[in-house]
Amino acid sequence: MLYENIDKLIAEAMKNHDNIRLSTLRLIKTKFLEYKTSKDAKPLNEVIEVQLLRKMITERQDAFDIYNSAGRKELAEKEFNEINIIKEFLPAEVTKEQIINAFENVLMQGVEPVRKNMGIFIKTIKNELPTADGKLVSTIVSERLS
Repeated sequence: MLYENIDKLIAEAMKNHDNIRLSTLRLIKTKFLEYKTSKDAKPLNEVIEVQLLRKMITERQDAFDIYNSAGRKELAEKEFNEINIIKEFLPAEVTKEQIINAFENVLMQGVEPVRKNMGIFIKTIKNELPTADGKLVSTIVSERLS
């Protein structure tokens, strides 16, 4: 888990005088702490870490697009650098083929391939591949059930 190692990574960045990496790691640590101390928070685990990191990337991508269209190149570059640093901590993306295989496994379990069972398919696939992008899973299941 990244949360357990974040302090070491922050210390490393401080020693290397890597200010961009340092500030990004501090942002990640803050996001994790906010999650842990929030009301009704589940225990922090690898799956939740990945979800939080993906959300951070989405937020930075939106900011990057806004800054870029407004001609604020220095701020856009900062967001771009943060995105790249955050991406380092994400596991390898689940491939489309892995999701299709998981879909086939659900079919073999006897779930009828009809639109009303879409939720069952998505939930089962997400349990099997917890780091899979939910939007991609939903798209593939929807295509297969059409």
